[in-house]
Amino acid sequence: MLHIITGPPCAGKTTYIRENAKAGDLIVDFDVIASAFGAEDHAADGIIREVAFNVRSEAIKAAIDNAEATSWIVDTNLTGHYPDDADVVLLDPGKSVCLERAKQDGRPQSTIDGIESWYAGQKGRNMNHKTKNFALIKSGDDAGTISGYFSTYDRIPDSYGDIVAPGAFAETIKKREESGHPFPLCWNHDLDQIIGKIDKIEDTEKGPLMTASFFDTPLAQEKREIVKSGVVYQFSFAYDVLDAGPVVLDEGVKAWELRKLDLFEVSIVPIPANPRAEMTDVKSGRRNSKADEDAIKQAIALLQSVLDDADDPNDGEDKPDDNGGKPEDQKASNPEAEALREYFKNLKTEE
Repeated sequence: MLHIITGPPCAGKTTYIRENAKAGDLIVDFDVIASAFGAEDHAADGIIREVAFNVRSEAIKAAIDNAEATSWIVDTNLTGHYPDDADVVLLDPGKSVCLERAKQDGRPQSTIDGIESWYAGQKGRNMNHKTKNFALIKSGDDAGTISGYFSTYDRIPDSYGDIVAPGAFAETIKKREESGHPFPLCWNHDLDQIIGKIDKIEDTEKGPLMTASFFDTPLAQEKREIVKSGVVYQFSFAYDVLDAGPVVLDEGVKAWELRKLDLFEVSIVPIPANPRAEMTDVKSGRRNSKADEDAIKQAIALLQSVLDDADDPNDGEDKPDDNGGKPEDQKASNPEAEALREYFKNLKTEE
């Protein structure tokens, strides 16, 4: 029997399996796997996340292929494709209970965000969310517009191990255009806070580039001002998976490729940044003024000063390392620092 245990973070999925699984059963739990590789406090990043994800993918495949065995799989958003006869158990103690458990356990902010997203997605009803930074914000005499890539087609798995295939949005975009009903622009996936509409989505090589306009209402303009301030700077989109499957990327990295998606809405969300997304430009009112230029130059000067200090072998006390050597004995080149210096050098030349 294949048991799929789903529900929001802190719903008690691991505890449920611990109380019901028997010796010899296969248990596939990403947090447990990541912890075994060195992750702490339910926060797996970098190589630990990548290795743990690959192990989880292989374990799920083995569980599906071995129908005779009893397996338990933790899948928060039911993103996997399982046999029709799998036993799916939904654990939903309520949002307030999950948030309180996260607080008591000292969980990271990503867990809080996960709980919020799960419940914002109507309790996991085949609705998932992914986040990207704004590419461009514009503000003119009208109610205001905003544009950017709400998803990208890069081949780097996100925190769930997913990548989005080029053309995944093509059909859902076409259907909406033909219907004459634009996608809503929401605030934090709250359908009671629809603050605008998606005017256009251009499916580019990089990803779907959308342009949306804010409604001329007090709520929408309030959110627009928050966006203009730069405090909130990310899109997130709600979707259902219509077609997906495993894929092997460069260097043998395994991922789950989302090949066809049904888009529900795009939201502006106040959650932590996706480390791979970049804000390319912000235009709002009189931003990018002389004051902004001076502040940027001061920041560059400060960064250069920090780099120079880091290179000073006489800065601070000489402390032996674990092998008895001194810091200058082990000083190595820093490609990132050198690249940053070269950037500053080119920047001055252009000025």
